[in-house]
Amino acid sequence: MKSKIINILLLIILMLCTFYFLLKDQELDELWACILSADKMWLLAGLVCIILFICFESVIIHYIVNALAYSVKLIHCIKYSFIGFFVSAITPSSTGGQPAQMYFMKKDGISVSISSLVMMVVTVAYKAALLFIAFIMLIVENDFVMSHIKGLEFILVFGIVVNVFVIVALMLIIFKQSLAKRICGKCILFLGSHRLIKKPDERLRKLINSISKYDRGAAFLKSHMRMFVNIFLITLVQRMMYFLVTYAVYRSFDLSQGSGCSPFEIITLQLIITLAVDNLPWPGGMGVNEGIFMIFFTEIFTPAYVTAGLMLTRGFNYYFVILAGGIVTALAKFMKRKNTDIDANTGSLQ
Repeated sequence: MKSKIINILLLIILMLCTFYFLLKDQELDELWACILSADKMWLLAGLVCIILFICFESVIIHYIVNALAYSVKLIHCIKYSFIGFFVSAITPSSTGGQPAQMYFMKKDGISVSISSLVMMVVTVAYKAALLFIAFIMLIVENDFVMSHIKGLEFILVFGIVVNVFVIVALMLIIFKQSLAKRICGKCILFLGSHRLIKKPDERLRKLINSISKYDRGAAFLKSHMRMFVNIFLITLVQRMMYFLVTYAVYRSFDLSQGSGCSPFEIITLQLIITLAVDNLPWPGGMGVNEGIFMIFFTEIFTPAYVTAGLMLTRGFNYYFVILAGGIVTALAKFMKRKNTDIDANTGSLQ
C-alpha cells in the first residue's frame, strides 16, 4: 500500500510540474482555440489508432493463450491489455503492467506459468518490433532525422542501446540460460564484493531461480517460431498504430499542405521519442516525453500549434490510456468482487 501511495504522489507531482512548465508562458485562450480548431475526423482517427494499439496486444495474448490449449475469449484479453497499459502508465519504468495482467489472468483461471510465458513473448516481440522499425526508418529518413535532432543524437543512441541490451538479455535468458547465469553471477558477485549490493549470494540464488523459470518459454519459442513470426508482424502493426497518433494530430491542424512532413517523417521522430523514454524510471517518461516533443516538433507543427499538438498527442497516447485503462481496471475489480460475493453466498467461493 505504501508503494502505491508513493507512486500516485509521484505521478501527481510529475503531472503538475509538467503542465506548469508547458503552460506557464501560454495564452490559455489561444491554446484552447487551437485545440478546438483541429479537424475532428483526424482526431477521431488518432483515437481509433490508440484503441487499436491497445487491442492488437489483446489479439497477441489471445493467439498465444489459445495456442497453449486454454480457451479464453478475446474480450477477456482486451481487458488484460487495458489493465496492463494503465498500470504501466502509472508505475516507474512501466514495471507494474505485466504483473497486473498476470494477476487478472490468474483470477480467470490462467496459470502463472502460462501468463509469464505470454508476457515474455509479448515483451520480446514488442522490443524487437521497435528496433526493427527504428532500423528501417533511420535508413529511409536518415537526413530528415539528423537535421531535426541535431545536438540531441545522444537521445537516439541511448534509446537504441538500452533496447538492444534488453533484447540481448531476453534472448540469452531464453536460448542461452547457462551463459546468462554465468554473466549475472559474475555481475552480482562483483557488485557484492564492492559492497554495492547487500546479500549477493541470496540475490544470485533468486536470480538464477527466476532465469530457470524461462525453460518453458525457450522450448515454446523454439517449437513455435512460425507463431512468433506472426506475433512479430502483428506487433509491427501495433507499434505503427501508436506512432500514427502523432501524424493524425498533425493532419488535424491542416499543416501538411505544401512542403509538409510525410507520415514516415512524423513516425520516425515519434519513434525516437519512444526509444528515449520507454525505459526511464518514472511513469510515462512524463516531462522528458513532452520536452523532447517540443524540441523535435516545434518546426513541424509551427510555434503556433506545437503546444496544442503536444496536448492532443499526449492526450491520446497517455492520458486516454490512463482514463480508459483505469475504468476497465476498476470494473474488472468490481466484477470480480461481485462474483466472489455471489459465489460465497451460495457456498462456492472462486
